[in-house]
Amino acid sequence: MAGSKSAKSESKQVANAPEGADYEAKLAEFEYAIWHLGAAFARWRRDCLASVSDISLSSTEASILHAVHMNGTAKGLMEIGRLLHRDDMTNIQYGLKKLGQLGLIEKQGRSRKSMTYAVSEHGDEIIQAYLDQRRAVLLRLFQQVAPAPDDLTNLIMQMHVMIGIYDQSGDLIMNRQP
Repeated sequence: MAGSKSAKSESKQVANAPEGADYEAKLAEFEYAIWHLGAAFARWRRDCLASVSDISLSSTEASILHAVHMNGTAKGLMEIGRLLHRDDMTNIQYGLKKLGQLGLIEKQGRSRKSMTYAVSEHGDEIIQAYLDQRRAVLLRLFQQVAPAPDDLTNLIMQMHVMIGIYDQSGDLIMNRQP
């Protein structure tokens, strides 16, 4: 609540147009909630993995492992970056290297351009244990408070639209076209 008040007062100080102040305050509250959601989701991934394995992974490394596991197909560096909506390839490469050293993923291919990564048998065991734990805890709790599947589908679409708006806003700023 205290953070919510500071977000409101911040937007009222910045707002130039009185009619836009209320909307700007709501946007600030929305962004504040996104920060909290992102942090909570990162802690969940880390803690859930820690509960099923002795291996300590950061939230980013856990995300990379799950992206490599998606659809059961090997993936290249750029595909992993796209799946995670990230462009910091050096951090992804570092995570892939660590996951490989831990025996959770395996390299496939010989050249850098054709290199793909697949989840190892050990990595798959950990992911399956994570998914079991997720079903037992998170899914059960989420179903008690979450919207119906159709409403959830609409929420997912709205989130993707918001991602697009933030990406476009970033592009406009980078091109100095606000």
